[in-house]
Amino acid sequence: MKTLLQKLPLEKDSSFIARTYETPYFETPYHQHTEYELMVIKKGNGTAFVGDFVGDYQTGDVYLHGNNLPHWFRKKEENMIGASMVVQFRDDFLGQGFFDLPEMKSIQELLTNSARGILCTGMLKKNIEKKLHEIEFLPGYEKVISLLNMLNEISKSTEYKFVSGVMINHSLKDQFLINVVFEYTMRNFQRKISLEEVALLTNRSISAFSHYFKKTTKMTYINFLTQIRISHACECLKSTNMSVTEICYESGFNNWANFSKHFKDHCKVSPTKYKAEFRNRDDYSVK
Repeated sequence: MKTLLQKLPLEKDSSFIARTYETPYFETPYHQHTEYELMVIKKGNGTAFVGDFVGDYQTGDVYLHGNNLPHWFRKKEENMIGASMVVQFRDDFLGQGFFDLPEMKSIQELLTNSARGILCTGMLKKNIEKKLHEIEFLPGYEKVISLLNMLNEISKSTEYKFVSGVMINHSLKDQFLINVVFEYTMRNFQRKISLEEVALLTNRSISAFSHYFKKTTKMTYINFLTQIRISHACECLKSTNMSVTEICYESGFNNWANFSKHFKDHCKVSPTKYKAEFRNRDDYSVK
């Protein structure tokens, strides 16, 4: 598995990147880059890892990632086609100090806050999604103006939420090890996973691994594993006809009481109520 501090080459006569990535180029494991990233999911769904956030992503989701914010969009199924329209830019792509201008104050604040990861909602999401689909095909000058307009629109809106509770910046070594742990967990969360077996992946003792994982991700491994299981349960509740009890065990929980408690803690509602009412809400999330 590769270590990914992604380096993004610019096209000729371009100051930033605006392009669509589709399978197999959509598949980029846990990584970070020095550029800011505004993106929309064009195809596919699965699990999003953004900073310390773990939750579902789906077609139409619009994210703004700060520079060096680790993230990964893992498809629900390996043979699924995934695609995203991505705009990646440096803070100096319009010249050193451009965003320090008084007229750019709201955008500068937005970029600073994007270190926590931003998910657009409501009409803002629809507006930015439409513009992201268009920007790839605009001529140079109009492309720059479009990006600035999108950033300005987000900065003036209240229709977004932060997805990561803390700001995380990982070293190359950390990215590699955390990527190994994340991938292993995603492949095995439906069965019992011991701390010992996960610690072995990093050649650490249980105590050393637990300390390392919490220091690196700002959450315990058990909490991370629980979030993965709850995220899977949410997807099953929304998209299958399985009973709530079946979903409990399908998601890796070994008893109903444990599942129900964790589900309420994360989603602020019971699994049964979530299954009955999710279509009427746009804001369920796993944190």
